[in-house]
Formats: sequence, structure tokens, C-alpha cells
Amino acid sequence: MPQPPDRMLDFPRNGVATRDRNHARRGGIRGLALILLGSAVLEPMAIAATITNKNPKTGLDTWKNQKGGFSLSLQQLTPNNVRAMYEAMGAKPVVVNRIAAYCVFGTEAQNQSHRPVRYDVSTWRAVTADGKLHHLRSKTGWQKIWKTDGVDYGFSILPAQQTFQPGDWGEGFTTVKLPHGTKFTLVYHWSEGGKIRTGALTNVRCAADR
Repeated sequence: MPQPPDRMLDFPRNGVATRDRNHARRGGIRGLALILLGSAVLEPMAIAATITNKNPKTGLDTWKNQKGGFSLSLQQLTPNNVRAMYEAMGAKPVVVNRIAAYCVFGTEAQNQSHRPVRYDVSTWRAVTADGKLHHLRSKTGWQKIWKTDGVDYGFSILPAQQTFQPGDWGEGFTTVKLPHGTKFTLVYHWSEGGKIRTGALTNVRCAADR
């Protein structure tokens, strides 16, 4: 089976009703998951397994949760990193500046189970300290924007939906429209064995604009 590389590439509507946000605060991440997924069957969550590493050369952080059958990691990227990467792709300034205004993370996902798993970025949320839920802008969302620009850099973004066979993995950027430097918890879901499972990457921080 293919194996992920040793390191990642170097290169929405926000919020819910106040009642739901309050419920999420009282019920924690599990309460949030129930709001997002309704009556879906939820398995025990991998919420206390975030591993954080700092690159000693760049000072940038990586967050990883590898509990359960679905491994997910986020690599911090600065706006300057993002600008440089899209400029290298030949993107026009309007394209470069638009995506650099987002929090962008190099993202790697892998199926570590013995059966197929499926994820859908549209069900993932960044939860900020005020309890607000923020949608990620997925590959589908970016492609709609880029279509009006007459370009398509969809290859750079993590696929919006994907089914992995055991051992499969994928990578790409994930983006969320938050101020640079914002701290949040990423709550994400995947399906495995006919059940919805939930994980979280805690204390994630958007890189500062430096």
C-alpha cells in the first residue's frame, strides 16, 4: 500500500443559532457533533489525542490525531508561505491575495483501519473560543470561485469528499476564513463500518501574518 511522505508539502457560512451554540458549549464536542450530524450513530470520539510538534527551523506547528481508523494532521502555513506557493503556480495577484487572507493548513489524511473510511469536509467545523462554528471552504467552494477567475487550482486543495481503502492516504490544503493568529478546535467526522465517528484537533492556531 502507498505510504505518506515524511513531511507535508512545503509549499462559508459561519456560526449556528444561539440556542445551538449554547447547547454545544454545555455538551462539549459531543454536543457539537450531535448538532452537526443529527441522529446519526456516533462512536466514542478521539478528542484527547492531539499531538503537537513544532518545526525547529520554521517555528511552525503541526497537529495530528491518529486515534481510531482515520488519521488527520494539519500543518501550519503562514500567509507568506501561501502567497509564495500560489505565485509559483502562476496565479494572478487577486487569486493569491484572496486565499492568503484565509487560514491555510497543509493537511494529510490516512485510513489506518482495516475497512474503507469516508470523510466529507462539509461536516467539519472550526470551533473558536466564543463557541462559534466556522465552515471550512472546501475544494468545491474554491473551484466555484476560481471558475469566475477562469482558473482552477483545485489540485492544491484536499478533496471535499473521499473514500479511502485500508492504507490509502491523501493530502492538500484546508482553509477556513478566520483572522490570522486565531486559535480553534477542528471537529471532524468520518464514516467507518456504517457508523459516524468523530475526532478533534485541539489548540490549533492560524499562523500569524509575518
